Amino acid sequence: MTLEAKTLAPIAASERLRGVDIARGLALLGILLVNVRFFFAPLAFAVDPTIELPGITPSHADLIAWSFVEIFCSFKFISLFSMLFGFGLAMQAARASDAGQSRWSAGLRRLTVLLGIGLLHGIFVWYGDILTLYALLGVVVLACARLSPRVVLIAAVVVGGISLLLSTGAAVMQWVIASFPEPFDPPELTAELAEVHAAHAAKVFSDAGPRGWQAMVDANLNIRSDAWMAGEIAAMRDGPFVDALLFRAANFAMSYLAALFGYGWHALSMMLLGVYALKSGLFSAHSDASRRRRRIAGIGLAVGFPFAIIAPAAFWIGGFESALAPAIHTIALEIGALILPIAYACAIVEWGPRLPSLLTTPLERTGRMSLTVYLGESLVCTALASWWGFAWFGTMWDAEFTLIAPIVWTALVVFATLWLGRFRIGPLEWLWRLATYARKPA
Repeated sequence: MTLEAKTLAPIAASERLRGVDIARGLALLGILLVNVRFFFAPLAFAVDPTIELPGITPSHADLIAWSFVEIFCSFKFISLFSMLFGFGLAMQAARASDAGQSRWSAGLRRLTVLLGIGLLHGIFVWYGDILTLYALLGVVVLACARLSPRVVLIAAVVVGGISLLLSTGAAVMQWVIASFPEPFDPPELTAELAEVHAAHAAKVFSDAGPRGWQAMVDANLNIRSDAWMAGEIAAMRDGPFVDALLFRAANFAMSYLAALFGYGWHALSMMLLGVYALKSGLFSAHSDASRRRRRIAGIGLAVGFPFAIIAPAAFWIGGFESALAPAIHTIALEIGALILPIAYACAIVEWGPRLPSLLTTPLERTGRMSLTVYLGESLVCTALASWWGFAWFGTMWDAEFTLIAPIVWTALVVFATLWLGRFRIGPLEWLWRLATYARKPA
């Protein structure tokens, strides 16, 4: 066997870290619990808890479901997934170096193919794609793959600090504008806009409201505008394809810019922590690593969960119309999402493999097919939400979202379990390798 063949072959079962695969499988559930808000509702509603859907009054069950996801899932599991992505990419770079090859040649090919998959996914399936961001940030991960664990850890902390600083700055600005609106919106203009809004809201949410590009123009490209939300609901729930594609492309572009100048820093911090986990042996089977994982998990959960609880509690206490609550929510959410994913990773890697095989085998196989399952979640949920499927877009709130997510995830877990019971590699993972290396995977 040549060095190249050895490098390109899938990682043998004996070399895989079961806890890491289990963590990926569980992360896909947490990610979907957050993403269903984006799959089944307008972008503004998904990102802003103060916005309501037209014609639907939230129940106590909706508020409980939203709070549950905010505390345990929001930005936590996508951050865990980012950490594991950095871990996996660094491991592939190390394997290439051990085989005498450049980490850049194979790594850049893989990231280029991932970028192409992400662009197709983001424009034609669902605008909330994360693969494009991973492909770009993966270049930084490759550049850091040869650094010492200490330097990588320092870089991760610095980048995480930048992410926290950006979130804090945005939260403070949001609070200033909401608390002192006069310099930004004079009272007479505010009153005039309120009258226009009240008169216009019923019209835009009717069947005769603006559609497609006209809705965007009427909204002045503001996703929180009634015109935008009504047009987005009509496009996704009723079609046609061109209108849906237009809103999907616009949301993809705005989400991507927000990721580059906001969440991208957070994701990069998590990826670098994944590189550190590999280089420091944090996820290894050694007893010292096990003690470190237990200690980190305990401290991380104890410190992170109070911040995670504060995030939705700011709205419980201050109300959804409070000017201060959104700012507190943003800062507390960011802090919790910087700490809890590390605790989640350590806890799952440490104790996940000790669960009964009835649980570990499906979770492990789901993690090994993470690309297939991630894209499968998008395809299934888009089919449920869109006009060509069940047309559920804009018709439900968080209680229903939170029920749909585990059902879709469980179906995909069953699929992954059955597939890897027969084949060595997932279908999209096989295509990814094929496109990367222009040869049939071993």
